[in-house]
Amino acid sequence: MKRMLILLMCSLSFLCFAEEGLEESKIRKFDEYLNEITKAYHIPGMAFILVSPEKTQMVRTYGQCYNPEQQMFLGSMSKSFTALSIMQLVEKNLINLDEDISFYLPDYKFEKKITVRALLNQTSGFDTHAKLHNVKITKSYGKYEYANVNYDLLGKIIEKVSGLCYEDYVQKNIFVPLDMKDSSADSWKVKDSSKLLDGNRNYFGFFKQGEADYPVEKSWFHEPAGYIASTPNDYANYLKMYLNGGITENGKQIISEQSINRMWYENVSYGLDEYDGYYGMGWNYMKWHGQEMVFHGGRVENGITYMFILPKEKLGVCFMLNASDEFVMNSLMDNAIWDSLAIIRGEETCKINHNSYVLLHVLLDFIFVFILSVSVFILFRAVKSKSRGTEKRVLKIICRITGYIIWPLLLLCFIPLFFKTPLWVVRLFVPDLFMVVVSGAVISFAAGIINGIRFIKNNHY
Repeated sequence: MKRMLILLMCSLSFLCFAEEGLEESKIRKFDEYLNEITKAYHIPGMAFILVSPEKTQMVRTYGQCYNPEQQMFLGSMSKSFTALSIMQLVEKNLINLDEDISFYLPDYKFEKKITVRALLNQTSGFDTHAKLHNVKITKSYGKYEYANVNYDLLGKIIEKVSGLCYEDYVQKNIFVPLDMKDSSADSWKVKDSSKLLDGNRNYFGFFKQGEADYPVEKSWFHEPAGYIASTPNDYANYLKMYLNGGITENGKQIISEQSINRMWYENVSYGLDEYDGYYGMGWNYMKWHGQEMVFHGGRVENGITYMFILPKEKLGVCFMLNASDEFVMNSLMDNAIWDSLAIIRGEETCKINHNSYVLLHVLLDFIFVFILSVSVFILFRAVKSKSRGTEKRVLKIICRITGYIIWPLLLLCFIPLFFKTPLWVVRLFVPDLFMVVVSGAVISFAAGIINGIRFIKNNHY
């Protein structure tokens, strides 16, 4: 009997040692992988967080982000804080998820009932690009349509019900209990902070560091939807709270595990055929090769973030980057999510192509040059063209209509019409594309004006 007990203890010791060794090997693999993608994807600065319920297993910083106490804006990951705040107030019976929002916000009355739950689940029917001052119901009512204004309205409900401004409520009920001492739900208060890490916008393949576009009254989104600032160290505490069923490291319960499950699993389908995904309350949910994950991404004009939790594996992961590059780096970083899952499973990551960043930007720059070249050619023809003569008159008229009217209108309307993205959004998030489109349109319109003035002069009697 004693022998059997000794063998059993030895076996358990071996298993514990093997698990700890495996964990360390994964951490080394993560560090190698993150170092490689930082160089390959030309990432200016990045922080990476990996947590379990018991501890912060890994916090690493790269490039311009050299300290885990530097502040970065979370983008739409901020929505999880707003959802958490709402559910805290639900637990106190101060908010009813199925109540019309006009009960809490009399200034926001609509022709159809919009509930607090609809705002949380993004099924209010508000347009993706709606703002607080112009919000109205569209044909997507009752269906999933991601809209920042939903969470800005939730922020107003929190203020109305709690009697506190949004910043103070989150500070008192989330940041303080979780010891998130360097986090803020007021973006303007961190504007001049020495801890705030400036972000980077991409121009034609080159990053330029600078300040964020701080939200004002008529901005597309505010703190409740996307402008909370935090640090890697603070965010580790936030993720661990979820893994511990709403309990902080000090043993305080700030939200029940039941409410967390409601945030994750009381969800609605995206309504897309490509994959089976759902939006809960400030969190997305999906299965990837049988592996459950809840997650959310974030983006401000000069930075992007990603977080995901694996409920069964009891692991939380977060990436914070102080840069945004819509068509290249952001897309390449999407692969990092799946590679992270591979590392956690002990599998090999996809091979990283170190030429992808440069090649994709060269292709994009070629397209930009082509657009501008066409516009410059139209201007050159306008300056050099002869107005007299009737030969090929119909062809000239067609060319002028195409060059002076159709081409610039195509430049200005193509993205809004086919990608459902207004140009003011392009200006904020893809500044180089905006510069090319607007410049090309202005040059072509200018060519039409020059040709028109010449025509009037030549035909003036």
